[in-house]
Amino acid sequence: MAKRTNRQDHDSKVEIAKKIADQSKRVTSAYGNMEQGVFRIFRWFSGLVDKIIFTKRYLPIVSLLLAIFLYLTVNYDSENSIFANSLTSARTLSNVSVRAVYNTESFEVSGLPETCQVTVTGDAANVNNAITRTGYCQINLDGYTEGTHLVRLEATGYGDNVQTVTSPSDVLVTLSRKTTQQFEVGYDFINTDEMDSRYVLGEPVFPNGQSVNIRASRETLDSIAMVKALIDVSGQTASFETEAQLVAYDDSGRAVDAEIVPSTITVSVSVSSPHKTVPIVLEFTGEVPNDMAIDAVTMDRQTATIYASEEVLNTINQVTISYDASTLTGSTTVTAPVTLPEGVSGSDVSLVSLNITLAQRSSKVLEDVAINYRNNDNNYSATVLDNQTHVDVTVTGTANNIEAISANDIFVYIDLENLAPGTYDLPLEYELSTTNSLVSFSLNQLTLNITLTSSNSDSENSTEVIE
Repeated sequence: MAKRTNRQDHDSKVEIAKKIADQSKRVTSAYGNMEQGVFRIFRWFSGLVDKIIFTKRYLPIVSLLLAIFLYLTVNYDSENSIFANSLTSARTLSNVSVRAVYNTESFEVSGLPETCQVTVTGDAANVNNAITRTGYCQINLDGYTEGTHLVRLEATGYGDNVQTVTSPSDVLVTLSRKTTQQFEVGYDFINTDEMDSRYVLGEPVFPNGQSVNIRASRETLDSIAMVKALIDVSGQTASFETEAQLVAYDDSGRAVDAEIVPSTITVSVSVSSPHKTVPIVLEFTGEVPNDMAIDAVTMDRQTATIYASEEVLNTINQVTISYDASTLTGSTTVTAPVTLPEGVSGSDVSLVSLNITLAQRSSKVLEDVAINYRNNDNNYSATVLDNQTHVDVTVTGTANNIEAISANDIFVYIDLENLAPGTYDLPLEYELSTTNSLVSFSLNQLTLNITLTSSNSDSENSTEVIE
């Protein structure tokens, strides 16, 4: 019985040993397969690297990458490395405003630049944040007395995480003690283009007086040539009262920086719309081509209402339309602008429609039109070459228009105003009594030789000239 038990134990141990041996073979086989797989991957990668490195096609790229790698490796810990440089940044700001801190009640500062330059340095993120702020440059004159001082210019408003450098770093400024002087106030209307042209502005009235005090240094006060109230008239259609801003100017018309007390002034302005209705007169320039002339013209408007000051209106009796007749090639209808006299601010008519009819040009001569004399204030006697007393006049237009023209429609004369005794070639001038503007007149001579003598002279050939 004992022998059977021992044998069973022996067989069991043998069976276990066989299982262990089989398992060991499988592990060894799996490891061998893994090792072969790793070797195959390594050989593939090694072949790929060899192909890239030792192929002419990829050689420049590999060389560049190796050069960059070596440069970064050598300079990584250097103070001048690109990594170190990327940690800091610098930005320069131009046209930064300059301010001064001082006793504005007692002093005036001059020599202060309007702008300066600021260089901001520090961490890139902090610099980018700083330059978005509204910083400025400043000098502090607190405690300084009257005179000229060299003062440091400092940048402020950019934060504590950056460093700033100003250019210039120091400025030479002068503190001058203020004094007060009284000035009379003039005026200027502003924004007149935003006011209806039909309205006229009256003379401004200053209910509370027309003088102001200006407080500044003596040098500044001496430079002031005028003080004006700037009266805004935009949109005004009736009389109004407003507070006008006061500005001081020098001789060149530049504004002077000074303390005006008060800074505004009360002003009243009357607004009116004086107007007058006058006839529209058509005037032609040039000559109709092709031996034609204007026979008749009709206009869709005969009068215009004009707007201006009373003084200007009193001097105007008509408005005109000018049209170039040389552009006409036949009967037509056109539009032409109304020409407004100087000083007229507006009109109810800007364009007029003209219906123009052409016809064949004709002419006739008005013979023996008398020559008259004007402005013979000294009662001179006159001797005229060949005793000429008349002149012929040619009238040109269409047959319809020249038919009714006679010598009574033209007055020919010589003007003797401001002449002394002597011999002259004086121009012949004329005036028309006809209202027909479609005919033209020309004299057959332009001047007349005449000798003027005193009325006390006893010349046989003298002729007394009476105005």
